[in-house]
Amino acid sequence: MATLPLPIAALAAASYVVPGLVAPFFRRMMLTPRRHVRPPPVLAVPDADERIDLGDGLVAWRWGDNDPAISPVLLVHGFEGNRAQFGAILEALRARGLSVVALDVPAHGDSLGDELTAVKFIAAIERTLDRIGPVHAVVGHSMGGAMSLFSIARRGGARRVALVSAPSSLKRELQRFAKAVGLSKRGARAFIASVEKHVGRPAADFDVRHVAGKVKMPVLMIHDQTDRQVPVAEAARSAHMLPAAQLIVTRGLGHNRLLADPAVVAAIVDFVSDQEMTGSASIS
Repeated sequence: MATLPLPIAALAAASYVVPGLVAPFFRRMMLTPRRHVRPPPVLAVPDADERIDLGDGLVAWRWGDNDPAISPVLLVHGFEGNRAQFGAILEALRARGLSVVALDVPAHGDSLGDELTAVKFIAAIERTLDRIGPVHAVVGHSMGGAMSLFSIARRGGARRVALVSAPSSLKRELQRFAKAVGLSKRGARAFIASVEKHVGRPAADFDVRHVAGKVKMPVLMIHDQTDRQVPVAEAARSAHMLPAAQLIVTRGLGHNRLLADPAVVAAIVDFVSDQEMTGSASIS
């Protein structure tokens, strides 16, 4: 991991002595996305046919026909991600004649906001589905995949879901963040408690095991063995809890680059396009 900036390293060191005092700083750091970040793949995206204002500053974009008889495919990026990451998938879906909607989640893209919590993430997805749904499929990357699965499991609205590099547990994501910034054990506990108090929900609530029994639609999971941001073990856990899901494991593409990999794009588009797919498990 790259060396942390001195102020952050100093505050992390202080977590050994005064964990409760530094926890709010790391909570804000965790929940406040940097809008200028452009994670790979940085791809060209054609101009959308429609900007969809969903209310309360939430924005989505549509490519293709706005025909109520045609269910679109919803694309949901992750924390500090953006709709351009889906450029290759978007073009492949459009080539199949599918309508596509991409959501700018709160505090990202053209959507307003300063922070993004799991509760706000899910609310944004559900607001989008209320407006454009039901959709044919949802394709979510990273936390966008995890929160999409939660949304669909709770309220329906999609016939199938593709999860790319998605975590299975929000609490483990918080623990990984705490470790990455060098928090002490007491500091990590204080940080997670600060997030939970701010959000108003225990982090453990956002675990796939709580919604697995409600997932009735086909699910495709794609994860890379070399993903250093969200370990592939997260996909394995989800696959264990969703035995009817299909799991594809890649190698050498990391957390983001698989969104532009031709084989991954083809697998996603084939899954989305095949209405008769049973979702049988496989690993390649």
